[in-house]
Amino acid sequence: MKKILIFLIILGFLLSANYAYAGVSDLMPDSPFYFLKIWYEKLVLFFTFNAETKAEKYRLFAEKRALEAKQMVLKGKDSLVDGLKEKYTEYLNKAKDKLEAAIRKAVENKKEDIKKRLEQKVDEITNKLLESIL
Repeated sequence: MKKILIFLIILGFLLSANYAYAGVSDLMPDSPFYFLKIWYEKLVLFFTFNAETKAEKYRLFAEKRALEAKQMVLKGKDSLVDGLKEKYTEYLNKAKDKLEAAIRKAVENKKEDIKKRLEQKVDEITNKLLESIL
């Protein structure tokens, strides 16, 4: 009976956390609660230990910053756009660094196929960085 009760409590917590993120993920930079979204992303990154997965999350969060910047331009809130562009570039750089670390690890472990796949991702991120600078 105790196991079932504990399972239900944990299940309820997980479902409520997922529901809470759905609300947080919709926050925009002009919201006073936007910091909750950033905290959530930092928490996710902190608990992501695989370098390739962490790089993918950085890339995803960078794309979110780009979309938010576009929304802020449409709303006429240009003062927030520069900060979002900086975060976009920062996240892409971190993604690139994590992928390069994963490449070094793959080379050390002599996993050539992983190295090639990761190098392609680095090239994609480098291209996005170049596009954002131009």
